[in-house]
Amino acid sequence: MKKHFSRRDLLKAGGLLAGSAAVAAALPWLFPPQRAQFDNHPGGWGGGPFTPAPPLAGRVKADVVIIGAGYTGLATALHLARRDPDLDIVVVEARQPGYGASGRNGGMLLPQFGEEMFEMPEQAADLQQAYALTANAMQSMKLLADASGEDCGFKLDGYCLAILEEDDLAYYRDYVARAAGLGMKLELWDAEAAEDALGSPAFAGAVYDPKGGQVHAMRWLQVLHRAAQAAGVKIYGDSPVTQVREGKVVQLQVAGGRGVVEAEALVLATNGYTPALGYFQERVMPVHAPTGITQPLTPAQLEAMGWSSRLPYFDTRNFLYHLVLTDDNRIVVGGGNARYQLGADLAYGGNLEDDAKMMLADISRLYPQLKGLRFDKVWTGVMGVTYDGMEGVGVTGEHENIYYALGYNGHGIVLSYLFGEALAYLYLDQPHPLEQTGHVNHPLAYIPPDPYRWLGAKGTMAYLRWQDRDY
Repeated sequence: MKKHFSRRDLLKAGGLLAGSAAVAAALPWLFPPQRAQFDNHPGGWGGGPFTPAPPLAGRVKADVVIIGAGYTGLATALHLARRDPDLDIVVVEARQPGYGASGRNGGMLLPQFGEEMFEMPEQAADLQQAYALTANAMQSMKLLADASGEDCGFKLDGYCLAILEEDDLAYYRDYVARAAGLGMKLELWDAEAAEDALGSPAFAGAVYDPKGGQVHAMRWLQVLHRAAQAAGVKIYGDSPVTQVREGKVVQLQVAGGRGVVEAEALVLATNGYTPALGYFQERVMPVHAPTGITQPLTPAQLEAMGWSSRLPYFDTRNFLYHLVLTDDNRIVVGGGNARYQLGADLAYGGNLEDDAKMMLADISRLYPQLKGLRFDKVWTGVMGVTYDGMEGVGVTGEHENIYYALGYNGHGIVLSYLFGEALAYLYLDQPHPLEQTGHVNHPLAYIPPDPYRWLGAKGTMAYLRWQDRDY
């Protein structure tokens, strides 16, 4: 039957090991969060010519300063600049734009909020609203991509959830029927239809959702980057923030004193890296997940595998796999594992060769015709994961001038654009439909400290792998 054991359950299991609140509160000094650090292996998407963002030096003043030049930071900057062209907006990035999770994801465009996907809430109107908001965000993103002239592989042809067990079909049949009553035009496919579309006989069926698709992760980042620059946003790379001083005017120290930024408002657009800045350390935890991109398939391989629809998809395992077929006929595959490291360590401590073998083995299982296929590149990315699976977006701080959007739980491409828009509206004191969903200023749930967090996550992940043993 369908496994209702989600990331939310994983973290709650970790919380069960946390003991008393008094003991937990005394432990962070033993296992302090790591300082911001970055893997030396960048993502493998590539993206063509990209002029590096210059480093910040000297003293800079702005209306808004944004930490992080990924999807969230650039989308927020763009929305702010377009709604108020007179604003002076500065973005600072520790490495270069897209070096973090924005350049390391699997490229899937998905509707809904992450933890709610394929779960029917008590209030059906909540699902309807979330679906409409995210679907509209994707349309807005596509308009931006089309207007840019950048070939970023932005497609909204839909996506599939590939169902592994026949026993699960009844659950998804009911879900699709109830979703239809909300105007969601999902389709439940049987095994034959799923194989015709996806090419693999491994699935008992699939749910097709026309509101979704795929994008080239780094080229979409470039669309945002160039649009923000064209709107007057100043973007600095190789400028890690080493100190934040809050106040009516926020002051950032960059690169140990090489530069200083002063602004009336700060935006934290750093997702899983945010705890390393001293914020949300007990609300968001960084989780590493692997992704790889294969060598281009030959015409013979492409025909033999039978992925005729070219629709991106993910499956129903606990440690799900997600697969995208790119325009140049490479398979981007991710998932199959997740790793939380003691002390919220941001440098990956796993073995990329083992990750590659794991993912290639799954491709071979799904498509035996591709046995012997190799990766061009394998990497990991840091997800921002929350205790209850709910994302965080809002404003905080004594002076209510620290804005944030984070905790995407692996569903950040569309949500970062939507949340960036919501942050712009919040800053400008304008209403945004996201406020009606309960996400804005939703108090993120407490996550116990290490070592309990690490023990709970490690134990639960082992249990989830055991559940997935037959796949």
